[in-house]
Amino acid sequence: MMLVTEVFHFEPDITGISCAGRFTLGTRLSETEAMIQTLLQQGARKLVMDLTHVEFVDSAGLGILMRACGEIRQLGGQFRVAGPNEQVRRLFDITRTSGILEIDTDLLTSIKQLQDGKAAGMGA
Repeated sequence: MMLVTEVFHFEPDITGISCAGRFTLGTRLSETEAMIQTLLQQGARKLVMDLTHVEFVDSAGLGILMRACGEIRQLGGQFRVAGPNEQVRRLFDITRTSGILEIDTDLLTSIKQLQDGKAAGMGA
């Protein structure tokens, strides 16, 4: 299944990107990366990537997540990943990125954590 993304906003200042399909190398992943860059340029500082409906993530997709995480943290923001399936969680564990990314079991938990200001370096 081709990657499909949708931007959503949650009050007061949380931006999310809901993804479905395969988070893998290709044009759609490049478009998602450009979307993240645009959101950061527009001032988004609390970003959640909802992977609830993502079937598979490859190394290119993981690179996009890690780059987004690093960039938003450099800007003083917070980044969370919501709802990864078992395969995606295994990828995070194998690559040891689960110790870097803030990962939640579902989107509502990510939003709550961002509302409460809990993220790396913020008392989490």
